[in-house]
Amino acid sequence: MRGLMIAILGVILIALILTLLWPAIMAAIGAVLGFWAFNRLRIAKSAVDKVLYSILLGIGALIILANLKGILVVAVIVAIIYFLMKNRRKNNHHKNTFDYPYTK
Repeated sequence: MRGLMIAILGVILIALILTLLWPAIMAAIGAVLGFWAFNRLRIAKSAVDKVLYSILLGIGALIILANLKGILVVAVIVAIIYFLMKNRRKNNHHKNTFDYPYTK
């Protein structure tokens, strides 16, 4: 099921990129700028840094809103990344599972 969903999203992504290339590029730039500014805003200590990162976050949001058609492409890319990361197999094999301390 996971492979089918990723394949469908891949076909949609290719079709959207071919038709909406420039808005997709601009929306992706806005999303990356906004995400980076939001992460930096959360760890900022001084008021100057908070104002600067808030302005950058607003610029990223405006870039996204100016290219609304590109949001479709960015949403499909995020969905593909989500499905790839959600179903990643975890290796829970611990070598020292039965390594109990020696007691007398």
